[in-house]
Amino acid sequence: MEKIGPQFRINPWRGEFDDAATERAFRQYSEAQMARALRRAVLVWAVLVVLFGVLDYPKLGWSAEFQLLFGWRLATAALLVFFYWQILRKPALAPAGYAATAVEIFGCFLFFLLYFIRHDMVTWVIGVIAISLLALFMYIPNRVYLSLLTAGFLIVGMMFCVAINGFGVETLIGLAFILMLPTVVGFFTALRWQVAQRQHYALLMQVMTVNSDLQGEIKRREALEAELKRQATTDPLTGLFNRRQYEMLFQRERERCNRLHQQMSLCIMDLDHFKRINDEYGHDAGDAVLCHVAQQLSCSLRRSDVVGRFGGEEFVLVLPDTGLEQAVAVLNRLREDLVATPVPVNGALLPVSATFGITEVHEDDSELEAILKRADRALYEGKGAGRNRVMTA
Repeated sequence: MEKIGPQFRINPWRGEFDDAATERAFRQYSEAQMARALRRAVLVWAVLVVLFGVLDYPKLGWSAEFQLLFGWRLATAALLVFFYWQILRKPALAPAGYAATAVEIFGCFLFFLLYFIRHDMVTWVIGVIAISLLALFMYIPNRVYLSLLTAGFLIVGMMFCVAINGFGVETLIGLAFILMLPTVVGFFTALRWQVAQRQHYALLMQVMTVNSDLQGEIKRREALEAELKRQATTDPLTGLFNRRQYEMLFQRERERCNRLHQQMSLCIMDLDHFKRINDEYGHDAGDAVLCHVAQQLSCSLRRSDVVGRFGGEEFVLVLPDTGLEQAVAVLNRLREDLVATPVPVNGALLPVSATFGITEVHEDDSELEAILKRADRALYEGKGAGRNRVMTA
């Protein structure tokens, strides 16, 4: 067990974990199973206590001895039924063991009464005690050292009963041997079973820990893979698609639109007087403007539209299922939104405007570069015409 961890070290004589927290966790884990087994054992014990009382009547009749003995049987059975009900209400009583031990010790007094009242069956009583000692360890679920405490009480009590009846030392030694034999066998059998249960629990906890670590590692790897994919496909400053990604998405959308005979438009957008912003307010302000514009583009366009950073202050917009006239309307609205939302930088509001060059993608367009050049010519026409406008090619 050392390989698993010191918290799972098992005491070889008590059959329990040395670590108190681990032992409490094990009892909580096995609580339901132990409670069911203990309820079953207690119910069988109660039935046997009453049924064996039938054997007393033919010999004792309705005598005071019979009434005393049968009354004690009924009291023992009633206590067992009450204990059964308590276990049903509070299953934690089962793994704790103290309540079960108290009930077992109470039940021992029935054997002492039998010894004094049924002189005709002393040998039978001793035989039943031997069997009961074995059952105490092997049938009634309890902590091993508590079962041993009950067994010791029963053996000492029985030997005391024999001693006060005048039997000699040889008889006491013989009786001790007879009663110790099932006790020793039962103790080591129960101890081995308790150790095996805890070893199984320790291995189960180890497997669960390994599985949990493995799941955590899988999630970390998935997160890392997603982050690497994001870094490989997006611009680090704006979070928009980089050139490799928007080119791939453009090709995919163009093939789809051609297959479905849908229109498609492509736009190059350039921020007006961006160099002046960098020169007057610094590159941090320029980065803030770029991030602001990227956010505006992402929020204003459709999820199916492709937005990428072309380089510097230029952006590429791919608008699938969109004709040129419709694209112009969309971009004019976007242009007006940019003008209406200046960027706050160092307590100042920086006005932002952009010029758009747009072209429709035709089915016979084979190269993206040729389409970009058409859109770029329209963009420069817009800049030459005074900026902050949408131009078509």
